[in-house]
Amino acid sequence: MKACPKCQTKNQESSRFCKKCGCEFSSSSFQDKKEKVMGNHKRKRLWIPVSLAVIAVVLVGMGYWIIEGNTTANPKVSTQPKVSEKVDYTGQSIRMIDISAKAEKGKISIPLDIVREKRMVRFEYENNGNKIPLLAYITPTGKVVTAVSMCEPCKSTRFHIKDKSMVCNACYTEWQLETLKGISGGCLNYPPDVIPSTVENNQIRIDEKIIKEWKPRV
Repeated sequence: MKACPKCQTKNQESSRFCKKCGCEFSSSSFQDKKEKVMGNHKRKRLWIPVSLAVIAVVLVGMGYWIIEGNTTANPKVSTQPKVSEKVDYTGQSIRMIDISAKAEKGKISIPLDIVREKRMVRFEYENNGNKIPLLAYITPTGKVVTAVSMCEPCKSTRFHIKDKSMVCNACYTEWQLETLKGISGGCLNYPPDVIPSTVENNQIRIDEKIIKEWKPRV
């Protein structure tokens, strides 16, 4: 209730005129209340996009941590067989060459001489209509490394050698050739997944069962 400034009669807060003397009340208080209500409403509306923006930043940060994270050398690389003298890739850019592989007696085989010559090759293993891309390359110290030819977060299956790095052709993430430790890019924790191999009779051999059971990491 509010009192009339002229006759002191009690009136409703929303009244514009005194019910007894007809005195017109000032509209300032009414306007103040209206502006206050509208201000609160605007603040509530503003809070929604601000909240969404905060959530988006958190999700992006989590995604970066999962994909980027801290990367380390792959211990499987160090156990791969040495097949050549040291190779100096400094200043070189070497593209991946496609070759054919044979699968027999539980082994997938490719010629060692071709890998030595081309430095990096890509081949496919097919099982029940499902093709799994594979690769082999020679490290700077002369080891042969075999792996699934896939940068799993970006789904690329092709790479190239640049200086002493392996580079994804799609996202340009780089890993050290010798260790597959991440250098730069968005998929550092997901270099080609190393698959153990052996060298027999000038053939690089991979256990077929390992490839059949292989699953993407992401």
